[in-house]
Amino acid sequence: MKRMQIVKACFGTALGVLVMAAGANTAAAACSDQAASLIKKLEGSWRGNGTVKPIGGAQERLSCRVRYQGSGAKVSQNISCAGSDYRFEANANITCNDDSVSGSWSESVANNTGNASGKISGGERMNIEVTGPNFSGRIAVQVSGPRHTLAITQFDPGAGRHVPIASVSLTK
Repeated sequence: MKRMQIVKACFGTALGVLVMAAGANTAAAACSDQAASLIKKLEGSWRGNGTVKPIGGAQERLSCRVRYQGSGAKVSQNISCAGSDYRFEANANITCNDDSVSGSWSESVANNTGNASGKISGGERMNIEVTGPNFSGRIAVQVSGPRHTLAITQFDPGAGRHVPIASVSLTK
């Protein structure tokens, strides 16, 4: 797989899933109070920068735009990210249930799909497990005021463990 395809498959799909899982709607009756609090903080448009270093690849800078929209307990997300060597477009749909989130995602440039599930804690943190045919990883979200950070790891079968691949900071 070429380097550009690796970046798209690894980072693009992971970030798309994470950002979507983070964006449920406060009107969702199935969400707990702390989940609804985090979700409310994430609604709207975000922009940010960060770095990506796919397994076996070189570190690169990237720029992202994210938009969250919801209706009831269901939420849709659109994300667009670009670096010097790649670009990806991801969409996702999730549902909030108590402190849990679950759903599906797709990434159009590398044609990837998969599932996401996770937990929200303290109204400021969310940890998501991401699975799909081309990516397995974990995504952590930390919200602080008008900023949130995303930390993404990918399971590396060669190492037998999760390794960090990306970090992004976003603001409204």
